[in-house]
Amino acid sequence: MISISSKPTDRTIWEANMNGMKPTIFGMLLVLAGLGTAALAAEDPPKQRLDQTFVAGKFRIFYCLEGPSAVPADDADQSGVPDRVEDVARQLNVAYRLFCEVLKFPDPLASERYPGVTCIQVSLRQSKSNGTAFDESGRARAIPEGQPGERALSIAISNRVDPQKNVTPAHEFFHLIQYGATYFKNRWYLEGMTRWAEHAVSSGGLGDVRYPAEGPWPQSESHQNELTQLAYDAEFVLWNPIAQATDPSGRLPDSAAMRELAAVRYSDGKPVLADMNLRGYEVMREILLELGKLDDVAFQELGYQSWSEANQKSKQNDPYIYAGSMKVLQRFLDR
Repeated sequence: MISISSKPTDRTIWEANMNGMKPTIFGMLLVLAGLGTAALAAEDPPKQRLDQTFVAGKFRIFYCLEGPSAVPADDADQSGVPDRVEDVARQLNVAYRLFCEVLKFPDPLASERYPGVTCIQVSLRQSKSNGTAFDESGRARAIPEGQPGERALSIAISNRVDPQKNVTPAHEFFHLIQYGATYFKNRWYLEGMTRWAEHAVSSGGLGDVRYPAEGPWPQSESHQNELTQLAYDAEFVLWNPIAQATDPSGRLPDSAAMRELAAVRYSDGKPVLADMNLRGYEVMREILLELGKLDDVAFQELGYQSWSEANQKSKQNDPYIYAGSMKVLQRFLDR
């Protein structure tokens, strides 16, 4: 069992865990470049320039200190970077390392879909939504630490989100994993599975289960029809039951890497990983890999000319996503 110290790590340990994060200031560019094809909600206020930069491993966080998009100024460790910014970085880096390095989920930065992408840009700004992950890469914003011609994936997070109490950063990062693995974006899959993934950093290895793990699998046609009308609540009636059916222990691996992640603390001293539990990570990883194969089949059989936004979300994708999930589930049940 991995023990978690109640003491916060000192600045040296924090910097080592986060692969050399350092604050920088970069001014006068108006907006975070490369936000992809999606835009923030139309009702959001006009974008304020984000003139501060914090480089944290693979993440480049853009924020500001004044105006409606300003982050809270608290700086407990007197690093010169607000605690809110460092805490967002901590949650994102732990989520990245946990899923992509320890649990071997497909790394969006290594995806064939995103050639040339080297970093993930995160904008902290005033917004009515908690967060958005964008599914297209774009040109990386120029910063002193960057290289010419870099491309980036992008996440937007509301400046009101407190990562000590809210898993939005990890949620949005998991969407990037999904985007890198498959073009499918049907909400019962996209949001339902991501709600399952939130338990990687929040307490408890699994959320509510509202369908018996013993099945029957596949579920009835009427159940499937109801499922595909859902979004976030699909977690309870498909993804959590699949996790429960395939992973009775729900323990994360006991390894040196996990112990390192368990040592990372927020600015208030609480661990970023609430516990060492997450049920079903192996089956979810294999489902994503299977969907990465099936989107090619769907593209051909459905006669798509491109993976337009409409095609990515088309109900015609539902049978492929469900069949792929059941194929992997059955493989685990037959072990």
